[in-house]
Amino acid sequence: MEKFIPSYAFFSLISCFAVNCLVYWATQLLASGMYHYDLTTAFDRAVPFVPQWVSIYILSYPFWVISYALTSKHNSKEFWYRFVFADILARVVCGVIFVAFPTTNIRPDAMGDGLLDMAMDFIYFMDEPYNLFPSIHCLASLMCYLGIRKCDDIPRWYKLSTLLFAILIFASTQFTKQHYIVDVAGGIAVALICFAVSMGTNGYQKLMACFDRLNQRVFGEVIDEE
Repeated sequence: MEKFIPSYAFFSLISCFAVNCLVYWATQLLASGMYHYDLTTAFDRAVPFVPQWVSIYILSYPFWVISYALTSKHNSKEFWYRFVFADILARVVCGVIFVAFPTTNIRPDAMGDGLLDMAMDFIYFMDEPYNLFPSIHCLASLMCYLGIRKCDDIPRWYKLSTLLFAILIFASTQFTKQHYIVDVAGGIAVALICFAVSMGTNGYQKLMACFDRLNQRVFGEVIDEE
């Protein structure tokens, strides 16, 4: 495991994924039956539906896994837990908004039988048009860059590539009609605000202490790498 992530990051990394899933699915249940707002703008109507962008949309999933692992591996323990605190805080904020202000949209038909058209249909089938504002897809992609850019031993070209790919993911949410432009702005704003809160406060410390106790029980020691 140490080849990919530090031991102290194992459970916190899993927790990021677990909290994301809990927020996404639980809020859909809580908001079911409620009125869902459609935030379509003139900009959204002007953006064409290009199902080929689903390839970028799908690649976001391994992009998140790799980027979060690299962030844990190439930063200090303190920064990693600040990052985890920001990530979980952002998901909680999203969860509150999903329930307080449910959103939806109207999706087009892929209208094709090519591989990417079928992939687009599959995404629409698996990911129903709810929990759109703010966009977790955009939030997580920006978090990837915010973590990677602090890694001193990762080349500058890779950091810039991470930012570029995050921007491509933003665009993919528009061309696939998975999200509207306000969803993108909301995801970016939540990520930046929660990251700034975590970097400027000591809220991460209690979270780190909880995972230290868990790591001590499982691995038999508290790992204090800095």
